[in-house]
Amino acid sequence: MRSMLVKLSLAVVLVSGMFTLWPLKHLAQAQNFPLVQLIGQDWYELSPQERSRALDNYRRFQKLPQERQRTLEERYNQWQQLPTEEQDRIRQNYRRYRDMNSDQKEDFSRRYRHWRSQPRE
Repeated sequence: MRSMLVKLSLAVVLVSGMFTLWPLKHLAQAQNFPLVQLIGQDWYELSPQERSRALDNYRRFQKLPQERQRTLEERYNQWQQLPTEEQDRIRQNYRRYRDMNSDQKEDFSRRYRHWRSQPRE
């Protein structure tokens, strides 16, 4: 159970970071090229709702302090380095968490806080 909680919490952190940076493929060029160029052909495969969400995420990212942007970039790079199977497993865990009702999420949070308060072995 402890291992699952750790993995699920990692999934939540990684996936939220991934979705924040998802539309960016070449962050260093963000100020020199139009957004569509940054995202590449994938942009044209997105639904209007997905495009809107990607633009909102990009705008939120641009408003963040530089240090927070760097942190998210690092997390995103770590995410990209994970094997596909691991990414899929994390996505599955995140979906499982997202589908929990509020009582289940509260129980998860309580157990996670308890786990984090335990001394490391």
